Amino acid sequence: MKGIFPPPCRWAGYGLLLLSVFVPMLMYMFGMVDDGNLLYVKLGMKSAVWIALFMIFLARTKDESETIASIRARSMKYALYIWGVCYLVLLALAAAEQDISRADNSIGIVYMVTNVLCMEFLLQKYRMEKMFRRKRD
Repeated sequence: MKGIFPPPCRWAGYGLLLLSVFVPMLMYMFGMVDDGNLLYVKLGMKSAVWIALFMIFLARTKDESETIASIRARSMKYALYIWGVCYLVLLALAAAEQDISRADNSIGIVYMVTNVLCMEFLLQKYRMEKMFRRKRD
């Protein structure tokens, strides 16, 4: 799975992620969030987080190769497994406590965060292995 966005989109995604977390808090601190617009602030924040995570995950790296593409695909596979287990645990806990609202709709964001974390870990692992292979040769 090759990246479809240019490399600067990765940093732009991290910037948007930071903004989507801190701007709603600042809006609340300055009294710009009330009962009338809370829904729109929450939807806007979740949409911005979703877009930012996709920008990070789908941005090409500087040294994009088939190996990087396979890392991206592998990280998506691992994230899907982790997401599935997490979701099933949340459902089981919600059923045990008879509170189905615990398994809310933020699970998609949890999936994409896990996706990005898996990709970042695998990219760093690949770079370290590549660096140590060069030093041995």
